[in-house]
Amino acid sequence: MIHVVVGPPASGKSTYVDEHAAENEVKVDFDRIAQAFGSGIPHGSVEPFRTVAFAARSAAIRRILDENIDAWIIHSRPSVEQVEAYERADAEFILVDPGIDQCLEQAADDDRPEGTEQAIRDWYDDPPNLPTGKNQHTQHKENRMMLTKTIRTPVKARTNEDGEPTGFTGYAAVFDNIDLGGDKIIKGAFAQTLASRYPDHGAGIPVYWNHDTDDPFKNLGLTTSAIEDEHGLKVEGDIDTGTELGKQVAKLLKENRVSQMSFAYNVEAGAWVDGQKNDDGTFTPGYYELRQLDLFEVSICPIGMNQATEVSAKKALLGLDPDQQPHDEPSTPSTPRLADGIRRLRLLDIQ
Repeated sequence: MIHVVVGPPASGKSTYVDEHAAENEVKVDFDRIAQAFGSGIPHGSVEPFRTVAFAARSAAIRRILDENIDAWIIHSRPSVEQVEAYERADAEFILVDPGIDQCLEQAADDDRPEGTEQAIRDWYDDPPNLPTGKNQHTQHKENRMMLTKTIRTPVKARTNEDGEPTGFTGYAAVFDNIDLGGDKIIKGAFAQTLASRYPDHGAGIPVYWNHDTDDPFKNLGLTTSAIEDEHGLKVEGDIDTGTELGKQVAKLLKENRVSQMSFAYNVEAGAWVDGQKNDDGTFTPGYYELRQLDLFEVSICPIGMNQATEVSAKKALLGLDPDQQPHDEPSTPSTPRLADGIRRLRLLDIQ
Protein backbone atom coordinates (compact mmCIF):
# COMPACT_ATOMS: atom_id res chain seq x y z
CA MET A 1 0.00 0.00 0.00
CA ILE A 2 1.16 3.52 -0.84
CA HIS A 3 0.25 6.12 1.77
CA VAL A 4 0.40 9.85 0.93
CA VAL A 5 0.56 12.01 4.06
CA VAL A 6 -0.71 15.55 3.45
CA GLY A 7 -0.77 18.57 5.75
CA PRO A 8 0.63 22.04 6.44
CA PRO A 9 4.15 22.63 7.77
CA ALA A 10 4.60 21.78 11.47
CA SER A 11 1.44 19.66 11.53
CA GLY A 12 3.20 16.47 12.62
CA LYS A 13 3.42 14.58 9.33
CA SER A 14 6.88 13.10 10.01
CA THR A 15 5.84 12.05 13.52
CA TYR A 16 2.72 10.40 12.15
CA VAL A 17 4.73 8.43 9.60
CA ASP A 18 7.29 7.37 12.20
CA GLU A 19 4.49 6.07 14.41
CA HIS A 20 2.61 4.18 11.72
CA ALA A 21 5.09 2.98 9.09
CA ALA A 22 6.38 -0.59 9.34
CA GLU A 23 10.11 -1.28 9.38
CA ASN A 24 10.04 -2.73 5.87
CA GLU A 25 8.14 0.21 4.35
CA VAL A 26 9.88 3.06 2.52
CA LYS A 27 9.52 6.56 3.97
CA VAL A 28 9.89 9.58 1.65
CA ASP A 29 10.46 12.72 3.72
CA PHE A 30 11.92 15.76 1.93
CA ASP A 31 13.47 17.28 5.06
CA ARG A 32 15.33 14.08 5.89
CA ILE A 33 16.44 13.62 2.30
CA ALA A 34 17.93 17.13 2.33
CA GLN A 35 19.72 16.38 5.60
CA ALA A 36 21.10 13.16 4.11
CA PHE A 37 22.68 15.25 1.35
CA GLY A 38 24.33 17.50 3.94
CA SER A 39 21.79 20.24 4.65
CA GLY A 40 22.28 21.48 8.19
CA ILE A 41 19.04 23.47 8.39
CA PRO A 42 16.16 21.39 9.79
CA HIS A 43 12.87 21.99 7.96
CA GLY A 44 14.44 24.65 5.73
CA SER A 45 16.99 23.53 3.15
CA VAL A 46 18.81 25.99 0.87
CA GLU A 47 20.50 25.58 -2.50
CA PRO A 48 22.05 23.39 -3.72
CA PHE A 49 20.62 20.93 -1.18
CA ARG A 50 17.05 21.90 -2.00
CA THR A 51 17.32 21.16 -5.72
CA VAL A 52 19.21 17.91 -5.17
CA ALA A 53 16.74 16.76 -2.52
CA PHE A 54 13.77 17.57 -4.76
CA ALA A 55 15.33 15.57 -7.60
CA ALA A 56 15.95 12.59 -5.32
CA ARG A 57 12.44 12.81 -3.90
CA SER A 58 10.86 12.98 -7.36
CA ALA A 59 12.88 9.98 -8.54
CA ALA A 60 11.91 7.99 -5.44
CA ILE A 61 8.22 8.75 -5.88
CA ARG A 62 8.32 7.77 -9.56
CA ARG A 63 9.95 4.44 -8.70
CA ILE A 64 7.44 3.79 -5.91
CA LEU A 65 4.49 4.47 -8.20
CA ASP A 66 5.91 2.52 -11.14
CA GLU A 67 6.66 -0.58 -9.07
CA ASN A 68 3.87 -0.20 -6.50
CA ILE A 69 6.31 -0.31 -3.58
CA ASP A 70 4.87 -0.16 -0.07
CA ALA A 71 5.73 3.35 1.08
CA TRP A 72 4.78 6.43 3.07
CA ILE A 73 5.16 9.66 1.07
CA ILE A 74 5.02 13.02 2.85
CA HIS A 75 3.58 15.49 0.35
CA SER A 76 2.35 18.72 1.92
CA ARG A 77 0.33 20.06 -0.99
CA PRO A 78 0.15 17.81 -4.07
CA SER A 79 -1.09 19.31 -7.31
CA VAL A 80 -4.06 17.95 -9.24
CA GLU A 81 -1.69 16.20 -11.64
CA GLN A 82 0.24 14.63 -8.78
CA VAL A 83 -2.98 13.47 -7.13
CA GLU A 84 -3.97 11.79 -10.38
CA ALA A 85 -0.67 9.91 -10.40
CA TYR A 86 -1.27 8.73 -6.83
CA GLU A 87 -4.79 7.76 -7.82
CA ARG A 88 -3.57 5.54 -10.63
CA ALA A 89 -1.43 3.71 -8.06
CA ASP A 90 -4.48 3.27 -5.78
CA ALA A 91 -2.79 5.27 -3.03
CA GLU A 92 -4.32 6.22 0.29
CA PHE A 93 -4.38 9.86 1.41
CA ILE A 94 -3.92 10.75 5.07
CA LEU A 95 -4.64 14.36 6.03
CA VAL A 96 -2.79 15.52 9.15
CA ASP A 97 -4.44 18.82 10.04
CA PRO A 98 -4.40 19.93 13.70
CA GLY A 99 -5.51 23.45 12.76
CA ILE A 100 -3.62 26.62 11.89
CA ASP A 101 -3.18 27.78 15.50
CA GLN A 102 -1.58 24.51 16.54
CA CYS A 103 0.73 24.53 13.51
CA LEU A 104 1.86 28.10 14.20
CA GLU A 105 2.48 27.28 17.85
CA GLN A 106 4.45 24.14 16.96
CA ALA A 107 6.54 26.04 14.41
CA ALA A 108 7.44 28.60 17.08
CA ASP A 109 8.27 25.89 19.63
CA ASP A 110 10.49 24.11 17.08
CA ASP A 111 12.21 27.39 16.16
CA ARG A 112 11.47 26.70 12.51
CA PRO A 113 13.23 28.80 9.83
CA GLU A 114 11.99 32.18 8.64
CA GLY A 115 9.15 31.77 6.19
CA THR A 116 7.52 28.80 7.93
CA GLU A 117 4.70 30.90 9.39
CA GLN A 118 3.84 32.29 5.96
CA ALA A 119 4.03 28.79 4.45
CA ILE A 120 1.51 27.58 7.03
CA ARG A 121 -0.84 30.48 6.30
CA ASP A 122 -0.46 29.89 2.53
CA TRP A 123 -1.39 26.22 3.00
CA TYR A 124 -4.60 27.14 4.81
CA ASP A 125 -5.38 29.90 2.31
CA ASP A 126 -5.04 27.41 -0.54
CA PRO A 127 -5.38 23.85 0.82
CA PRO A 128 -5.00 20.87 -1.50
CA ASN A 129 -8.15 19.47 -3.05
CA LEU A 130 -8.59 16.04 -1.48
CA PRO A 131 -11.53 13.68 -2.04
CA THR A 132 -13.71 12.16 0.62
CA GLY A 133 -13.78 8.40 0.85
CA LYS A 134 -15.58 5.49 2.41
CA ASN A 135 -12.76 4.48 4.76
CA GLN A 136 -12.19 7.74 6.59
CA HIS A 137 -11.90 7.88 10.39
CA THR A 138 -13.96 11.05 10.83
CA GLN A 139 -16.39 13.02 8.77
CA HIS A 140 -14.23 15.22 6.56
CA LYS A 141 -15.41 18.55 5.25
CA GLU A 142 -14.19 18.47 1.69
CA ASN A 143 -11.90 21.37 0.76
CA ARG A 144 -13.48 22.56 -2.47
CA MET A 145 -12.45 26.12 -3.11
CA MET A 146 -11.38 27.90 -6.25
CA LEU A 147 -7.64 28.32 -6.39
CA THR A 148 -6.48 31.91 -6.08
CA LYS A 149 -3.23 33.70 -6.80
CA THR A 150 -2.35 37.28 -5.85
CA ILE A 151 0.35 39.77 -6.88
CA ARG A 152 1.55 43.24 -5.99
CA THR A 153 0.79 45.18 -9.14
CA PRO A 154 0.40 48.77 -10.36
CA VAL A 155 -3.23 49.89 -10.21
CA LYS A 156 -4.25 53.06 -12.04
CA ALA A 157 -7.53 54.95 -11.87
CA ARG A 158 -9.85 55.40 -14.82
CA THR A 159 -12.03 58.51 -14.82
CA ASN A 160 -15.07 59.66 -16.76
CA GLU A 161 -15.47 62.93 -18.68
CA ASP A 162 -16.13 64.78 -15.43
CA GLY A 163 -12.93 63.47 -13.89
CA GLU A 164 -14.77 61.21 -11.48
CA PRO A 165 -13.23 57.81 -10.78
CA THR A 166 -15.03 54.91 -12.42
CA GLY A 167 -12.60 52.01 -12.37
CA PHE A 168 -9.04 50.72 -12.48
CA THR A 169 -6.37 49.29 -14.76
CA GLY A 170 -3.81 46.75 -13.62
CA TYR A 171 -2.40 43.23 -13.86
CA ALA A 172 -4.24 40.34 -12.24
CA ALA A 173 -1.39 37.93 -13.11
CA VAL A 174 2.21 38.10 -14.31
CA PHE A 175 4.00 35.60 -16.54
CA ASP A 176 7.30 33.73 -16.14
CA ASN A 177 7.73 34.47 -12.44
CA ILE A 178 7.97 31.74 -9.80
CA ASP A 179 5.74 32.80 -6.92
CA LEU A 180 5.92 31.85 -3.24
CA GLY A 181 3.79 28.78 -3.92
CA GLY A 182 6.30 27.43 -6.46
CA ASP A 183 4.08 28.11 -9.50
CA LYS A 184 4.94 29.85 -12.78
CA ILE A 185 2.27 31.05 -15.21
CA ILE A 186 3.26 31.02 -18.87
CA LYS A 187 1.93 33.31 -21.59
CA GLY A 188 -1.11 31.78 -23.24
CA ALA A 189 -2.44 30.24 -20.03
CA PHE A 190 -5.55 32.44 -20.20
CA ALA A 191 -6.08 32.33 -23.98
CA GLN A 192 -8.69 29.56 -23.99
CA THR A 193 -10.74 30.86 -21.07
CA LEU A 194 -10.79 34.40 -22.46
CA ALA A 195 -11.94 33.11 -25.85
CA SER A 196 -14.65 30.84 -24.46
CA ARG A 197 -15.89 32.57 -21.30
CA TYR A 198 -15.21 36.22 -22.08
CA PRO A 199 -15.12 36.56 -25.89
CA ASP A 200 -15.83 40.31 -25.84
CA HIS A 201 -12.16 41.22 -25.31
CA GLY A 202 -12.30 39.93 -21.74
CA ALA A 203 -15.25 42.06 -20.67
CA GLY A 204 -17.63 40.73 -18.03
CA ILE A 205 -15.27 39.08 -15.54
CA PRO A 206 -16.64 39.68 -12.02
CA VAL A 207 -14.50 41.92 -9.78
CA TYR A 208 -14.62 41.15 -6.05
CA TRP A 209 -13.05 42.22 -2.79
CA ASN A 210 -10.72 39.43 -1.63
CA HIS A 211 -12.60 36.64 -3.47
CA ASP A 212 -15.59 36.92 -1.13
CA THR A 213 -18.17 35.71 -3.64
CA ASP A 214 -20.60 34.60 -0.92
CA ASP A 215 -21.34 38.21 0.03
CA PRO A 216 -23.14 40.20 -2.71
CA PHE A 217 -21.95 43.43 -1.09
CA LYS A 218 -18.33 42.42 -1.81
CA ASN A 219 -18.95 42.54 -5.57
CA LEU A 220 -17.08 45.60 -6.87
CA GLY A 221 -18.12 45.45 -10.52
CA LEU A 222 -17.03 43.89 -13.83
CA THR A 223 -14.02 44.02 -16.10
CA THR A 224 -14.35 46.02 -19.28
CA SER A 225 -11.40 44.23 -20.89
CA ALA A 226 -8.82 41.54 -20.16
CA ILE A 227 -5.91 40.73 -22.46
CA GLU A 228 -2.65 38.83 -22.33
CA ASP A 229 0.41 40.91 -23.14
CA GLU A 230 4.11 40.17 -22.69
CA HIS A 231 3.94 40.99 -18.98
CA GLY A 232 0.80 39.21 -17.87
CA LEU A 233 -2.98 39.38 -17.74
CA LYS A 234 -3.87 43.06 -18.05
CA VAL A 235 -7.36 43.98 -16.92
CA GLU A 236 -9.52 47.08 -16.87
CA GLY A 237 -12.57 47.12 -14.66
CA ASP A 238 -15.40 49.21 -13.32
CA ILE A 239 -15.73 49.79 -9.58
CA ASP A 240 -19.07 50.87 -8.15
CA THR A 241 -17.89 53.81 -6.03
CA GLY A 242 -21.51 54.57 -5.17
CA THR A 243 -21.40 51.83 -2.54
CA GLU A 244 -19.75 51.90 0.88
CA LEU A 245 -17.51 49.03 -0.20
CA GLY A 246 -16.41 50.85 -3.33
CA LYS A 247 -15.54 53.94 -1.31
CA GLN A 248 -13.68 51.84 1.25
CA VAL A 249 -11.61 50.00 -1.36
CA ALA A 250 -10.87 53.28 -3.13
CA LYS A 251 -9.59 54.81 0.11
CA LEU A 252 -7.41 51.77 0.85
CA LEU A 253 -5.92 51.91 -2.65
CA LYS A 254 -5.39 55.65 -2.49
CA GLU A 255 -3.50 55.40 0.80
CA ASN A 256 -1.48 52.43 -0.46
CA ARG A 257 -2.83 50.22 2.32
CA VAL A 258 -4.13 47.82 -0.33
CA SER A 259 -2.30 47.53 -3.61
CA GLN A 260 -2.67 43.99 -4.88
CA MET A 261 -4.79 42.13 -7.40
CA SER A 262 -5.70 38.49 -7.61
CA PHE A 263 -7.60 35.99 -9.71
CA ALA A 264 -9.58 32.82 -9.03
CA TYR A 265 -8.95 29.91 -11.36
CA ASN A 266 -8.90 26.20 -12.02
CA VAL A 267 -5.89 24.39 -13.47
CA GLU A 268 -6.79 22.84 -16.81
CA ALA A 269 -3.22 21.95 -17.80
CA GLY A 270 0.07 22.09 -15.93
CA ALA A 271 3.20 20.10 -15.16
CA TRP A 272 6.10 19.96 -12.72
CA VAL A 273 9.40 21.21 -14.18
CA ASP A 274 12.42 19.73 -12.42
CA GLY A 275 15.25 21.94 -11.20
CA GLN A 276 18.62 21.70 -12.90
CA LYS A 277 22.26 22.61 -12.51
CA ASN A 278 23.42 25.40 -14.82
CA ASP A 279 26.71 25.57 -16.72
CA ASP A 280 28.00 28.24 -14.34
CA GLY A 281 27.48 25.98 -11.34
CA THR A 282 24.32 27.64 -10.06
CA PHE A 283 21.04 25.80 -9.58
CA THR A 284 17.68 26.62 -11.10
CA PRO A 285 14.93 25.42 -8.73
CA GLY A 286 12.01 23.35 -9.94
CA TYR A 287 8.51 24.79 -10.23
CA TYR A 288 4.97 23.91 -11.26
CA GLU A 289 4.18 25.37 -14.68
CA LEU A 290 0.61 26.59 -15.14
CA ARG A 291 -0.11 26.16 -18.86
CA GLN A 292 -3.89 26.51 -19.17
CA LEU A 293 -6.15 28.13 -16.59
CA ASP A 294 -9.90 28.60 -16.36
CA LEU A 295 -10.56 32.11 -15.04
CA PHE A 296 -13.60 32.85 -12.86
CA GLU A 297 -13.08 36.26 -11.26
CA VAL A 298 -10.50 38.89 -10.36
CA SER A 299 -10.19 40.57 -6.97
CA ILE A 300 -8.51 43.40 -5.13
CA CYS A 301 -6.80 41.80 -2.13
CA PRO A 302 -4.82 42.77 0.98
CA ILE A 303 -2.27 39.90 0.96
CA GLY A 304 -0.43 38.46 -1.99
CA MET A 305 1.34 35.31 -3.16
CA ASN A 306 3.29 36.69 -6.12
CA GLN A 307 5.41 39.72 -5.17
CA ALA A 308 7.00 40.32 -8.58
CA THR A 309 5.88 43.85 -9.40
CA GLU A 310 6.09 47.26 -7.73
CA VAL A 311 3.27 49.00 -5.90
CA SER A 312 1.84 52.04 -7.64
CA ALA A 313 -1.60 52.91 -6.31
CA LYS A 314 -1.28 56.40 -4.83
CA LYS A 315 -3.37 57.96 -7.59
CA ALA A 316 -6.00 55.22 -7.62
CA LEU A 317 -9.57 56.45 -7.61
CA LEU A 318 -8.81 60.13 -7.01
CA GLY A 319 -11.45 62.53 -5.78
CA LEU A 320 -12.58 60.83 -2.57
CA ASP A 321 -12.56 62.61 0.78
CA PRO A 322 -9.17 61.69 2.34
CA ASP A 323 -10.66 62.01 5.85
CA GLN A 324 -13.44 59.53 5.19
CA GLN A 325 -13.04 56.51 7.47
CA PRO A 326 -13.22 53.04 5.95
CA HIS A 327 -15.67 50.47 7.26
CA ASP A 328 -13.74 47.37 8.23
CA GLU A 329 -15.75 44.30 7.40
CA PRO A 330 -14.65 40.67 7.74
CA SER A 331 -13.96 38.73 4.59
CA THR A 332 -14.51 34.98 4.66
CA PRO A 333 -13.97 33.48 1.22
CA SER A 334 -15.93 30.27 0.88
CA THR A 335 -16.46 29.21 -2.72
CA PRO A 336 -16.52 25.78 -4.35
CA ARG A 337 -13.11 24.76 -5.55
CA LEU A 338 -13.31 23.68 -9.17
CA ALA A 339 -10.46 21.23 -9.62
CA ASP A 340 -10.72 18.16 -11.83
CA GLY A 341 -9.24 14.70 -11.86
CA ILE A 342 -9.74 13.67 -8.21
CA ARG A 343 -12.11 10.75 -7.82
CA ARG A 344 -11.24 7.49 -6.09
CA LEU A 345 -8.52 8.12 -3.50
CA ARG A 346 -9.31 7.09 0.05
CA LEU A 347 -8.89 9.77 2.69
CA LEU A 348 -8.16 9.49 6.39
CA ASP A 349 -8.73 12.79 8.21
CA ILE A 350 -6.50 13.09 11.29
CA GLN A 351 -7.83 15.84 13.59
